Amino acid sequence: RLGRALDVVDVAGTPTCRSVVNGTDPNCVPYDVFIVGGLTQAALDYVQVPLVYTGETTQQVVTAAITGDTGWSMPTSSDTVKVAFGAEYRRDSLSSTPDVSFTSGDGAGQGGPTIGLAGSADVAELFGEIQIPLADNQPWAYSASIDAAYRRSEYDKFGTDTYKVGADWAPIEDVRFRTSYSRAVRAPNVIELFAAQGFNLFDIDFDPCDAVNRPVANGPVPASCIGGAAHQVTAGQSTSGNLDSPAGQYNQITGGNPNLNPEEADTFTLGVVFQPSFLPRFNLSIDYFDIQIDGAIQTIGAGNTLNLCYNSGDAAACSRISRNPANGALWVGSGFVQNLNNNIGGFETSGIDFNANYGIDLEDLGVMNAGSLQFSFVGTWLESLVTDSGTGTPDAVYDCTGFYGAFCGPTNPEWRHRARMTWLSPWDVDVSGTWRFYGEGEIGVLGPDGSLNNGGTRIDRYLDSINYFDLAATWQVMDNVTLRAGVNNVLDTDPPLSYGVGTTGNGNTYPQLYDARGRYFFFGITANF
Repeated sequence: RLGRALDVVDVAGTPTCRSVVNGTDPNCVPYDVFIVGGLTQAALDYVQVPLVYTGETTQQVVTAAITGDTGWSMPTSSDTVKVAFGAEYRRDSLSSTPDVSFTSGDGAGQGGPTIGLAGSADVAELFGEIQIPLADNQPWAYSASIDAAYRRSEYDKFGTDTYKVGADWAPIEDVRFRTSYSRAVRAPNVIELFAAQGFNLFDIDFDPCDAVNRPVANGPVPASCIGGAAHQVTAGQSTSGNLDSPAGQYNQITGGNPNLNPEEADTFTLGVVFQPSFLPRFNLSIDYFDIQIDGAIQTIGAGNTLNLCYNSGDAAACSRISRNPANGALWVGSGFVQNLNNNIGGFETSGIDFNANYGIDLEDLGVMNAGSLQFSFVGTWLESLVTDSGTGTPDAVYDCTGFYGAFCGPTNPEWRHRARMTWLSPWDVDVSGTWRFYGEGEIGVLGPDGSLNNGGTRIDRYLDSINYFDLAATWQVMDNVTLRAGVNNVLDTDPPLSYGVGTTGNGNTYPQLYDARGRYFFFGITANF
């Protein structure tokens, strides 16, 4: 309909759809985007279609658990050992039904038909936990304890084990050390298993076989692009300039995979907590984390598939690429990259979390009857954020720390923090100011050796660091009535923009991270009866 509404001819001075003139669609109304007022209600009624998607999710859970105090303690501890154990059964079922416009793919920007799905998964589990106090008020420990947990899960096609061990030691009251190691398992959910396979869109900055729009920094078109195979183009198609999508979006086939296995994660943490007695109402925690996920339930990534095929000669990757035989494109017509759910190599991330809190009574500063101030700070230094597509090729492993784009999604800044100051007044009014900071990012263009570069001379190769300042207040009007109001992004700071955002963001930015709406006011009232 959109195509017919834009295909307009002059009939005695009146713009008329060609399909009305030739009789193929007598209901067509011209959709004139070139003049003010050209988008009439009749034109909108003709080209717009409501898309309705209904779904139902049901979860059934039966749990039996026993928790208790054993009454037994270590000779060096006054506290006793505590345990918990039990069993659980869960069943998750899901069904979704798109309307005819969804299933026919008639929604503008839909990318392809949206097909319904239905399925269920169930699991039976046994679990147990124990906490063992080792010491309290001993010469070598103000307090110390260890804890452990285990869970066995039986699914339809596989079984999994999860467990955890942790230790906590405070040599003195002011300082506490803590560490833990855990194995976590996530089984595939109903959508990952049973989602219907169909067309969707993916983002890349350029088609690797396009000789016209290819960045100079990326060198010539790979020789493997030219030929007669399904994943290849002709020399004429390569130099036509038509392989590159102006929107940076290309076709992929996505969907479920009933043969998925669980993903497993190993997590190690090591931290310290300071609560100095010489500085009341202050605490600081510093925690190092290292998390590795193996067999992650993800797609390999259509962009990764293109790199694997053309830069690494991976035959399996090439078999997942099917170009439009008429023009060689992956964004016009029938061209696509197959990108189904799979157990890929995995992910790994590490870094350090910082968390600090401090409170000051203003009377201690000589300001009488003025309440108190509360300060809090939460920050994260990101050491690594590694993706492994599991293909074993040089470009299979890459680190997205500090990068954004088609391979890394929203910006992953090396440093981010949130600092907050709150005035607790004696008049039931609290006022807070918050400073949010996100470090800079650079576009991540994947090279054949797995390194990410920032796109050479692209004007959006860097996204600047961002500072946001927020104000908020609450007033306890009565015991059961609270008023609240505030403004986020007080300075109306614009988000950084990039033309490489594609389908992982919106409005040429990443609203998952940045304030895309600008300055934002809010207010509300809560009344309990």
